[in-house]
Amino acid sequence: MIPLLSAFVVRAILAGGSGLGVLSSMSVHFLVTDPDGRRTGFDRASSRLLAEIPSSQYDVAFTGNPDGASGDSTRQFVEAFSDGGALEEGVYTLSVTGARGGEFWVSVSVYREPVSEDFTIRGSIRPGETRVYRLEFVPDPSVPLRIDTLAAR
Repeated sequence: MIPLLSAFVVRAILAGGSGLGVLSSMSVHFLVTDPDGRRTGFDRASSRLLAEIPSSQYDVAFTGNPDGASGDSTRQFVEAFSDGGALEEGVYTLSVTGARGGEFWVSVSVYREPVSEDFTIRGSIRPGETRVYRLEFVPDPSVPLRIDTLAAR
């Protein structure tokens, strides 16, 4: 089961802004690059976590029960605006790198007032392998969004 994105993103919608949320299985790391080339997430080249995109965060989110019962964890990226701000129009790339071999999933949610669109990517990946996906963000909710696969390395 793929967990829901955090309440932080939901608040962005209520405030009239837009937002981008990404969750993944723990079997992969990912890096989001915004239209200005700023990056947040795991940079494979340097093996470091980056936080260059304003109003964004990348971390591990616990998806278990609040009473402390065992549960799963996911990797999470959130870029949201609680002040009515908005995502930049343009191309966002998502680089997904295998942390370990096997099955993986990535869930992408794009919020544009008053709707959200959700995409799920599933597959199998080798350790160190990277797959790159492209999302062109347009603020107008009447323009359909899609995610394209760019490369696998």
